[in-house]
Amino acid sequence: MLVGLHNHTCFSDGRYSPAALIAQAKALGYERLAMTDHNSVAGWQSLEALPDWVIPGIELSCFSDDGTEVHLLGLGVMPAGRLLAHTRYFQDEYNRLWQEGFLGATGDEKLATLAFDPTTREQAIDYLCQTVSTRQAVNAWAAAHGEAYLERLRPRIPHWREAIDWLRESKAEIGLAHPGRYPELPDLEPLIEAVDAIEVIHPDHPPTARRFWGQQARERGKACWGSHDFHGWSGTQQNGLLPPVELESDWLAAGSCVR
Repeated sequence: MLVGLHNHTCFSDGRYSPAALIAQAKALGYERLAMTDHNSVAGWQSLEALPDWVIPGIELSCFSDDGTEVHLLGLGVMPAGRLLAHTRYFQDEYNRLWQEGFLGATGDEKLATLAFDPTTREQAIDYLCQTVSTRQAVNAWAAAHGEAYLERLRPRIPHWREAIDWLRESKAEIGLAHPGRYPELPDLEPLIEAVDAIEVIHPDHPPTARRFWGQQARERGKACWGSHDFHGWSGTQQNGLLPPVELESDWLAAGSCVR
């Protein structure tokens, strides 16, 4: 199956709008595309309707027993209760951060207003990319986010056990994102046992890591997910969505929302 199960839009820290991402995926022959903005579901919710091959999702930040930040993917999510309130807070903060970042980078209040509204944000990003540089556009977000993260955002993220409860309440299938980033996590074993899937194919994972995490998933009866963790800002991603990842059908056997 040709998939991309971890993608970001301009509703969090991605380059493109949800509609643009879907159009690119359709042209590339994706069979499944998941929209997984950081701590937000507003991107895919902004669309009148989702094609049946597009999976509503989220990438939820949380922390481990030693305070390390870890990320969980929730696919097929129907946000409710605590998760819904959490995502609304983060989306409001992201909107302010984009506005602050563009105002600081350009001094242009009109452009900053476009950046504040996620439905017009792609216009502001396009303008800055075309008139200055793509790097300036992403730096506008990064500078504002970096200053605000510790004070306004990180204190709000839950422990992973609580995050899993939120995602279960919201009917999501849960995957551990890019596990190669935290091999020394003291509570990695119970975390892996608590999820439904492991993101085996990821840009951070060389072939040896893919084999290792694939084996870990299959030994535990977990689904194996894969992605480009698409943001659209740099390297091979700068020219748009990359071709889909091919996953073997038996890798997805433990999952339901992807098949």
